[in-house]
Parts: sequence; structure tokens; C-alpha cells
Amino acid sequence: MKTALLITGMLISATTLAADQIYLDRLTETNICHHCNLSDAQLQNKDFTDADLSEALLTGINLSGTKLVGSWFTRSRVQNANFENADLSISLMDYANFTGTNFKGAKLDGAKLNFSDLTNADLTGASTKNTVFRGVLYCNTTMPDGSVNNSGCQEK
Repeated sequence: MKTALLITGMLISATTLAADQIYLDRLTETNICHHCNLSDAQLQNKDFTDADLSEALLTGINLSGTKLVGSWFTRSRVQNANFENADLSISLMDYANFTGTNFKGAKLDGAKLNFSDLTNADLTGASTKNTVFRGVLYCNTTMPDGSVNNSGCQEK
């Protein structure tokens, strides 16, 4: 019985890993990974200009130094991700969850983050020229100038 459970567990793990590789291959070959799971993927210093990552699970993804100009992150879950020094200019990032995400030194010029969650996010040194932040949730959010914005924190 223990052997059967062990084999079943290994097969499930292998299937999960294979699915992640399928998503990575899809993104690198087509620049589309809509509704996919790229959690914890290491994709730093790549070029994913105009990529569709909308409604994706991107928790813990590392996209530091990556070119993501014009990419879509609409309704994606991007908690604890790393976008340090990434170029997200003119990206669509509406209704996304960026809780705990690192945007240090990122270029967000012209991006749209309407109704996104930036709780515990760090935007230190980020460029935000013409960036739209309408309805964004700020709580313990480090702003580009280093100040902390708590305007959206819920009182207990």
C-alpha cells in the first residue's frame, strides 16, 4: 500500500512539473501564457515584449531585468514576484494582485495598474512617468521616492 501511494505521489509530482514546462515552452515559443501557472519560474533577463500573462498564476516568479514592454497581466496573481529593473512600460496590469512584489528600479512608464493590489510592494526607484494608478490598494507600499503609503490599510 505504501509503495502504491509513493508511486502515485511521484506520478502526480511529475505531471505537475511537466505542466510547468509546458507553460514555459508556450511562453517562450508564442509569448502567450494566458491562464497558466509559472509560479517560481526563473525568467530573468529575457525579452517577453507584448506577452499575454493575463489571469496567470505568477507567484514568486523572477522576471528581474526582463523586457515586458506592452505585456498583459490583467487579473493575474503575482504575489512575491521579482520585477527588479524590469521594463514594464505601457503594460496592462489591471485588477492584478502584486502583494509583496519587488518593483525596485523597474520602468513602469505608461503602464496601467487600475484596481491592482500593491500591498507590501516595493517600488523604490521605479520610473512611473504617465503610469495610471486608479483605484490601487496601497498598504505598507514603498513608493518610488522611498516613502511608505498606508492609505488603503484596513483598520482593525
